[in-house]
Amino acid sequence: MLTAASHASTDNAALTAPASEPSPLQISSRALGDITVSTEWVMHFPLPLGGFPTQQEFVLIPAAREGLWWLQSMSDADLTFILADPFVLDSGYGLDLGDAERHMLHIGNETDAFALVMITLPNEESASATANCRAPVVFNLRQQVALQVVSRDDAHDVRRSIDLSIYKPQAIGLRLQR
Repeated sequence: MLTAASHASTDNAALTAPASEPSPLQISSRALGDITVSTEWVMHFPLPLGGFPTQQEFVLIPAAREGLWWLQSMSDADLTFILADPFVLDSGYGLDLGDAERHMLHIGNETDAFALVMITLPNEESASATANCRAPVVFNLRQQVALQVVSRDDAHDVRRSIDLSIYKPQAIGLRLQR
């Protein structure tokens, strides 16, 4: 089971600064602008995200708030997701990965897994953002592979209201371009 304790071992500082600097890639993003990313942050999805059957390569980029991340398509500048650490939202959050999911993600032990939930931003100012806690994206950062996993736990909401201000500002990370 992926829990807050196993998730905490994936330290934010380690995630934001690759140990070695492989050749950089230039990508364009409508949301983030033209950016240079390390090849270490390119993630392959063996099964595409729901609704995006042709998109299997994304780059994971730290956002300007600790625990928030951008997931930018490598081939579609218009396709950017915002992801959040579910353990900041709910310290009791847990996720059971099945054998097939562990195999696709090359998960040997729980510390290989890093889970983030997709955020939907509201169309209206009076509405709140929501987090899909039922279908997190699970990453194996060492293997550069990711998979959206549908939780078997009915307690996880598909549209959980979330106040993004619980994710504290940080000096590193990209901000949304206007």
